Amino acid sequence: MAQPIVLSFGKGLFFLGDGAAVDEVFQKICGFNSMGLQIQKDTNDVTIPDCDNPDDPAWKATDVLSLSWSMNFEGVMAKEAEPLLWAATNRGVSTNVRQRLLTFGTGAGTPDLEFSGKGHVSHEITGQRGNKWEVKVTIVGDGALARASVAALVP
Repeated sequence: MAQPIVLSFGKGLFFLGDGAAVDEVFQKICGFNSMGLQIQKDTNDVTIPDCDNPDDPAWKATDVLSLSWSMNFEGVMAKEAEPLLWAATNRGVSTNVRQRLLTFGTGAGTPDLEFSGKGHVSHEITGQRGNKWEVKVTIVGDGALARASVAALVP
């Protein structure tokens, strides 16, 4: 059996847009020890009886009503990230975000996989004696989430 191609944690990156209407700049937020992307479906179930055998157990059918997404990140609070998170959290509109997986794309010209969309950012910072300050960032999607293979980042 062949080994699957896997990705180490350090190949996952998170970028937060600055909200500029023209030439928006995306800045990498670092310090995270865990990252997550959730894609959810809201569904509705209906039971469809068998017309020839109405006493038999009926099969349930499921229809998709809507799709939604969210991202979450946890780790140490990087001083450089605080003003960016504060600004994104305090905006009255959604913020452009990107989650990139390096080397998980397709093709030589597009080696990275990127998920991008607009989302509402919230964050929580906590501290405990004997430890570093930590941050939890939650992003609730505001519309569709795009998935694309993209060009490598320029160092």
